[in-house]
Amino acid sequence: MPDSSESLPQAVATGVTSIAEPDAAVLEESPLTSAQWTTLRKRILADQDEQPIGVVLGDAVWRGTIYRWGAATVLQTPCDIQTQWLTRTAVGGSTSGKRFRTIEPDVMVRRFQESLIRSPDELSEVWNVLVWSAAMPGLLQHLEEADWWSLLGTIQDFRDGMLQCDPTHPAVLVGVAEIGLTLSQRLRALPSCRRLAGSSIDALTKWCEQDDLSTSAVLSQPHRCRLTLASLLRLRRLLRNVEPPKPPKKTQQKNGKSKSKKSSVSSAVEKAIDEIAIELATWVAALTGRGGVQAFSGLSERDVQDDLGKHGLLACAAELDPETLQPAMKAALGTGQTKGRLAWQVSLPEAMLHDEEAKVACLLPEWDVRRGRTVVEYADRQARLEWTAGKSTLVSGRCETTLAIDGQPLEPLGDWVSTCEYTDDDVHYLEMEQLHEAGYVLQRQFMVLREDRCCFFADAVVRGQFHTELQRAADARHDRQQGANSDPTSASLPLIDYQIRFPLADGIGVEPEAETTELFLGDHRRRALVLPLSAPEWKNSPSPTRLRATEDRHLLLASQGHGQLFVPLWVDVSRDRFSMKRTWRQLTVAEQLDLIPSRLAAAYRIQMGKSQWILYRSMAPSGPRTFMGKQMIADFYCARFDAKEESYEDLITVEDNPS
Repeated sequence: MPDSSESLPQAVATGVTSIAEPDAAVLEESPLTSAQWTTLRKRILADQDEQPIGVVLGDAVWRGTIYRWGAATVLQTPCDIQTQWLTRTAVGGSTSGKRFRTIEPDVMVRRFQESLIRSPDELSEVWNVLVWSAAMPGLLQHLEEADWWSLLGTIQDFRDGMLQCDPTHPAVLVGVAEIGLTLSQRLRALPSCRRLAGSSIDALTKWCEQDDLSTSAVLSQPHRCRLTLASLLRLRRLLRNVEPPKPPKKTQQKNGKSKSKKSSVSSAVEKAIDEIAIELATWVAALTGRGGVQAFSGLSERDVQDDLGKHGLLACAAELDPETLQPAMKAALGTGQTKGRLAWQVSLPEAMLHDEEAKVACLLPEWDVRRGRTVVEYADRQARLEWTAGKSTLVSGRCETTLAIDGQPLEPLGDWVSTCEYTDDDVHYLEMEQLHEAGYVLQRQFMVLREDRCCFFADAVVRGQFHTELQRAADARHDRQQGANSDPTSASLPLIDYQIRFPLADGIGVEPEAETTELFLGDHRRRALVLPLSAPEWKNSPSPTRLRATEDRHLLLASQGHGQLFVPLWVDVSRDRFSMKRTWRQLTVAEQLDLIPSRLAAAYRIQMGKSQWILYRSMAPSGPRTFMGKQMIADFYCARFDAKEESYEDLITVEDNPS
């Protein structure tokens, strides 16, 4: 509220062009007269007619859509009828329909004020305050004078509380910059609201100046991406229509032409907004899957309809960079096809996005959503994964991983850390690790074979400094006595129990094969073939690895091993190969004529019809190793075998880099 030095006018006559705003203390002692309140209401409403919200924010104000952009995703539920009414009120839309007959604005205000959390971490709460801010002019028609002033005071107090937040937090963007600029534009008849423009532009400028940190802060919780992008799109338009708190000064340029301070500041900030908004819009497109729904969301296409369509968030965001973002948005929504062309051929963004600070990655074989997507979020101790095939989401949610050594559970000691990433026209690759108790490290790999339409997932349980040269020599002698690729059961090598639970998406079932250990995932049709590579192909063979569905709708992958453990999965989403003959084998790995046990290194061959691939993974420092006629020193290797050429096409080689 304004300073107490601002006093009420003693009389308000028709034709008054300005009015001083009362402050809270004055309201209690000397409330506005009926004539003064009437004049103030008329002035505020006249300002809306003079500068209509549709001119300020564009056509997306229709039915309040622009204020509901991204809301369903951050709320994880569609906007309720009260939010629909409030957003329509914010843009001067009609609220007289039967669906709104139960709305009681004064009751809504009291409930809003009573339930306000005042927490910047709750971006949905900050957005809610923004919507009330935008609706203030329209609420003049529905609220009594005391309720209206009380609501304005609540909003201004809430914004003041946001001023001490981390300047890169998205709550500052919405709760300080946008609420302030909204009030200064919509309630410019009030001096206290006009004064908010300066601090709002300062907050917006600081947020944009630290673009990397600000973007990572948004992506650290991906469900906030759309709401933050929506705020940026509205802010860039508000900047053009907000008057600064003081008259702009003229500055002299070198060419002798004058330029207002307001226009130069606004243009610089708008340029910074555009750069960040384009980056966030690219992420929004990459995170968008079936029916325009964002990854890890249980919403339906209808629930997010405000983000879609002609005036939706995605279409308006694409206008920031039509050449790149429009085809990306269309491909993400399945309304445009890239027809197998690479990103650079159709001006699309890169098909792998990874923010190491926010710990989120999108691995897209192509931008066309029909080709499937892999989204990984590893900010929490239990990482989240979403796998899609075509328009069907197969796995979505938190992947619960448990480890035990000799029956004793191991707890993680730290967060996931990215250790390697790579992308080219053949593959996207991401590697991360997490330290556990007793010196064990859980290393995780994701790989997408873009043209082949296959995904690879693997967890390795390794122990730092476990393999000295002496220990490796002793292991090799023991293995020769036990037989090739056999794991010793000596007490000196602890038993590792590993399991991971992949949450199945709604409507996805598991169809095991009758005689072999692979299985299909699908809805009304088969969508993916999953091969547990560390298990034998046939069910009647003994195996330390098992892959099955659980009663609580998870896909369980479990395995055991001594000393160290490697558990890989191969996922094929090309339906053309589902009916082909297939097989896979674990290959023999040798070093210096000695056979290497699988706890030190493992190699596999996969064949689907005429398509063949080989994989190799080392879990200990090594010299040259040999498998299937190849010799190399590497941490990880994948190649495609061309039977016609009788040669291997290297897809990726990760140099030996022990943790």
